[in-house]
Amino acid sequence: MQKMVLSETENGLFQAIGVAPRVDREGVQRTDKDGTPQWTVETLRRPADGSPAEVIAVRVAAAKEPHLTPMCEVIFRGLTAFYWSMENGRSGISLSADEVVPASAGHSRGEKAGE
Repeated sequence: MQKMVLSETENGLFQAIGVAPRVDREGVQRTDKDGTPQWTVETLRRPADGSPAEVIAVRVAAAKEPHLTPMCEVIFRGLTAFYWSMENGRSGISLSADEVVPASAGHSRGEKAGE
């Protein structure tokens, strides 16, 4: 698996659509290596170059569900892209972040969503 750290500022704007627990095939919420629950933050990404918007899911580990107002602009800290492939020929890119923060002036840069 290959990993690439992405810039907070050069990937366009992200607007929150929804947040859901990241679950396995049995419906059990997944956790990271430290046992912290994982969440899928679905966003609308609007590229800086004006190309068409796209829906992007980003995995975030947080003790509590991130509470994001629908369509609020968010910032992903520690945004990382992982390239994966399987023996059956399937492959793709998954995104994860260390934290998600509402970009509104009402939140300090260090405050995580859900805290």
